[in-house]
Amino acid sequence: MPTLEPKYLIGDTWGTASDLPPMAVINPATGEPLYDVPCCSPDHVAQALQYAEAGFAEWSAIPGWQRAKYLRRIAEEIVERREEFGRAIATEMGRVHTACAGEADSAAEQFVWMAGEAERLFGQTLTSRFGGELSIVPEPVGIVAAFSPWNFPLGLPARKLAPALAAGCVVILRPSEQTPLVGTILGECCQAAGLPTGVVQVLQGHPDGVSPALMEADAVRKISFTGSTRVGRLLMEQAAPTVKRMSLELGGHAPLIICPDADVPAAAKLAAKFKFMNTGQICGSPSRFFLHDDIADEFTDVFMTEAKNIRIGDPMSPDTTMGPMASPAQMDKLERLVEDAVDKGATLRLGGTRAPDQNKGFFFSPTVLEYVPDDAEIMSEEPFGPVASLTTYTDLGDAIARANSTQYGLGSYAFTRSETVARRLSKELQSGMVGINNFLLSHCEAPFSGVKHSGVGIEGGQMAIKEYLTFKTTHIDLEVASV
Repeated sequence: MPTLEPKYLIGDTWGTASDLPPMAVINPATGEPLYDVPCCSPDHVAQALQYAEAGFAEWSAIPGWQRAKYLRRIAEEIVERREEFGRAIATEMGRVHTACAGEADSAAEQFVWMAGEAERLFGQTLTSRFGGELSIVPEPVGIVAAFSPWNFPLGLPARKLAPALAAGCVVILRPSEQTPLVGTILGECCQAAGLPTGVVQVLQGHPDGVSPALMEADAVRKISFTGSTRVGRLLMEQAAPTVKRMSLELGGHAPLIICPDADVPAAAKLAAKFKFMNTGQICGSPSRFFLHDDIADEFTDVFMTEAKNIRIGDPMSPDTTMGPMASPAQMDKLERLVEDAVDKGATLRLGGTRAPDQNKGFFFSPTVLEYVPDDAEIMSEEPFGPVASLTTYTDLGDAIARANSTQYGLGSYAFTRSETVARRLSKELQSGMVGINNFLLSHCEAPFSGVKHSGVGIEGGQMAIKEYLTFKTTHIDLEVASV
């Protein structure tokens, strides 16, 4: 039976009771309450840690081949409930429903891929130059605390759960308080796959009731977090006393460089599609557009046409192509950034305000700023919304330098027909990922990671499972070495 309310999972029991007051979950399309989410407390964390320790002893002893079977069953459960996930995502965070079910498919792929990694989790045996053998064995790091955001409330926790479980770790997941139902359904999928008690637990509610207790617990040996750079820094400070390992996928402010030899109309259409996807609430969304002088007008005209054709409205309607922002605070931020850019000389070509034809909910108009100066706040502060900042350049080296001028380094994009220029851009752009003539940076088979202030560690690909492993070296010599 479909889940109708968010719950927390401790051990193998779902609950809603808490001494803390619940939080209201708001429908961003209407501004009205959907339901209450129970807020877990430090007492809930303590209970979950007891189950996690027992679950780790059992789960870590199961061979990788057997763990892989569980992961594939989780993937099957996710696909089976993809429509439920789609409705929950659209309702809780406002993405258009027609684009939601695909997140279930990509989440399932994470578990399928990592099932294969669990099956290939081998050690090494080396001949020691001092005699005997060196045995190198991978071991799971232990209990993992995973904190996931609201903008991809299924795909992002899947990127944490899948490699952790494949490695033999157990996970305490805290979904975003804005998307608790998605987290609940994901926990149900893990439970339905038959995981041992305590291997995956879900703690709901306000971060203050859960996160500090997990950060303070020495039993938690690994933190995986996706969110803002500001919060990432705080977690790094909190992890220091207990020397926890960390994977942090933090903010982005992706540049897009359009070279004069690019297929300009195609680039503009594709850029508009990805800029306004998920209402611009994607860490890898292109935000700063560097257009060569020779093609700037052509690109802007096509981009503007695409932006004007966006249909804002109810995310459950099949006619809607862009839904609401997730919260009113984000709209306040966008209005501030747009006003600052205009004050500093930018031209507001489109939007810049809350959607005038929507009298409820958190809708912000698709916005295009042209001739944005480098000192505008929006060129250094991540907007995380449907605002495109356009500027021009003459020299490619100058464009690259300006693209690299922020603290962020998650994704970068460029359009060119020249292989030589493409290779230069790949080498010189300071980001963990680069898209040349495309915006497709997220693949279950490849690393997803940032540099500079955009993160620490890797999610995705063969390397991700190592984030949840230690490697024990044992030197075995059957003869006592002579001194």
